[in-house]
Amino acid sequence: AKNLAKRDLFRLPDPFARVTVDGTGESHATDPVKSSLDPKWNKHYDLYLTKTDSVTISIWNYRKTRNNREKEGFLGSVKLSGVMINRLKDTGYQRLDLTRPSDMDDDCVVRGQVVVSFSAHDHARPQMPASDPNELPEGWEERK
Repeated sequence: AKNLAKRDLFRLPDPFARVTVDGTGESHATDPVKSSLDPKWNKHYDLYLTKTDSVTISIWNYRKTRNNREKEGFLGSVKLSGVMINRLKDTGYQRLDLTRPSDMDDDCVVRGQVVVSFSAHDHARPQMPASDPNELPEGWEERK
């Protein structure tokens, strides 16, 4: 992320990102970066998307979310429709402006961008074989 809003007077946020495939329950979160308005996570997530899925990338201040003040910890989000993801895939890094959802208070200051890259593998969601739930699909390995 770049150029996040400083919402506390004396402290910089400890931002982390949450990547959610809307409506599926699939969600990933980065580790927080201490005291930064320009955090770098450099994380890779494999998301299994259909053409109708949308993805929300939201940025949060870890310090506020762990103290049951999640609304105060919101720093911004980007919601990407399936059409937009299709346009962005395999185009390299893109800088997207963070926004505030329409249902959030107007006094919530949101500023900055998130830098993302999408690549397509065009594979179906992997399925475990129905015959033996302990057997991994061909080419998979168990890691401990």
